[in-house]
Amino acid sequence: MGSRRGRDPATALLILLLLGACAPAPESGRDQSCEHVVIVSIDGLRPDFYADPESAPTLTSIAASGARAAAVESVYPSSTYPAHASIVTGVRPAKHGIHANTTWTEQGSSRNWYWYARDLKAKTLWQAAREKGLTVAITYWPTSVGAKADWVLGEIWDPENRETVRRLAAAATPGLLTELALGVGIPQEKIALDRAAIDGFVSRAAAHLFKKHRPNLQLVHLLSVDEAQHQAGPGAPEVKAALRVQDDNIARIRKAIEESGVGPKTALLIVGDHGFTSISRNVGANTILRDAGFLTEEEGRVASWRALTRSSGGSASIYVKDPADLPGVKQALLAASALDGAPRYRVLERPELDALGYNPDAAFALEPADGVAITERLGPSVPTVKGNHGQLPTRPGLQTGFLAEGAGIRAGARIERMRVIDIAPTVAELLGLDLPEAEGHTPPNLLR
Repeated sequence: MGSRRGRDPATALLILLLLGACAPAPESGRDQSCEHVVIVSIDGLRPDFYADPESAPTLTSIAASGARAAAVESVYPSSTYPAHASIVTGVRPAKHGIHANTTWTEQGSSRNWYWYARDLKAKTLWQAAREKGLTVAITYWPTSVGAKADWVLGEIWDPENRETVRRLAAAATPGLLTELALGVGIPQEKIALDRAAIDGFVSRAAAHLFKKHRPNLQLVHLLSVDEAQHQAGPGAPEVKAALRVQDDNIARIRKAIEESGVGPKTALLIVGDHGFTSISRNVGANTILRDAGFLTEEEGRVASWRALTRSSGGSASIYVKDPADLPGVKQALLAASALDGAPRYRVLERPELDALGYNPDAAFALEPADGVAITERLGPSVPTVKGNHGQLPTRPGLQTGFLAEGAGIRAGARIERMRVIDIAPTVAELLGLDLPEAEGHTPPNLLR
């Protein structure tokens, strides 16, 4: 055998350069420094909230130094659960299957909400993250009960508010609720006293989880600002008070990121699901259908129907069993709309609904006039709330907000308009995830 001779330095350098040229390039368009993303949803977040330093100093700080959107378009209906499903899938309700907050029965909407992840028909961020071997924490996110993730505290409650804590524990990763209650120092019996108490617990739980486990993806949902706008109206002083408390919850999570040891590798996204409008009048569409002979009633409940209303906040879907009844159903509803002179709602036909990614099973939809909410209730109905949403997401006041800071985010980025379906693709780009079905896109100049 011949003897080996060492290569001269110039040859060795050339080989190294050639090997480097053949090495795989980093994924284009993604800042490789981002290894963790925390998404905090403020239910009912409005863009004007982060222009209010007195009520929201943390939000205004993020808006000033990070990225912010002037307006974010929700989905139709602009309701909490459809919008949150779009936030984590990047698709609209027609594809992800969550068409309202509450589930549907033969008698109309039920008291149960779309709590379970099995109802989602599109790929989620947590599924995409797990496919890449990343860790995921879910802290009270809509439609997440039963999700396959590392730490899950799914959003669920007892409509009677008697067994909410038991339901939370049963729906969570085994032992997690006890760990969180002990970790944040809140007795389990005090977790669900009201929405503000839940938010206080959820924000502390999210901070605890991030500092202890450092998940690559964390999802957090905070509720009480939405409740304040429903109960008092979007412009009420109670909303500012609720926002101040919510801002403290955001500050708590932000501080946990800073103290986690992975702050420089973490992006924080503050997102919303819908805005708000004021409500002064209800229209009972099922009452109109009953009076026109399209449904029957027994003891105040729907007994049988040929046409039925499914409300979602202010707007409503109309279901018609026999297509032959469709002209008569529309005629009855339109005639009732015009009874007092000014129309109280208008009909949205299937072509317009299809373009909006709306529930494909609805025959048509009713979009209310300003100040009106369409309900399923039979008989006389007066508003029980002063604020609502669910209408077309392009209407004034119904746009939501978006803020971002940290790893991979372009400091000072200003986005005029984006959509909630753009959030999942943005997160996917930050973490290198695959969401091939997403209908949204990362807003230009948001990421660095």
